[in-house]
Amino acid sequence: MEIDNNDLVKKQQELASKGLKKEAFDMRMEFLRQIKDSGIDHCPCMEACPHHGNCYECVVIHRGHREHLPYCFWDMMNEKLYGMSQMTEGSLSNYSPCTSCSEEK
Repeated sequence: MEIDNNDLVKKQQELASKGLKKEAFDMRMEFLRQIKDSGIDHCPCMEACPHHGNCYECVVIHRGHREHLPYCFWDMMNEKLYGMSQMTEGSLSNYSPCTSCSEEK
């Protein structure tokens, strides 16, 4: 059972966008049930952490310190940033911050 790009959740989003809220909610709950029942450790983080596998605690802590995203969000964020960088012909890889722009005045 995969979490990322899951067909069941994609279908749930489709139903929600069509206004079929009850059906979308039921499908979302089915997805969560399947994840829970799979018994698989879906947390990709390699850090030895007391919050490993507890998404709620992990996300709340990361939101609290706002320093970086949880590891499980990196791939999704990179995918989105890559897509955005293609809007500028992939020039993000050549980007260098303006040093004079970041100086405090």
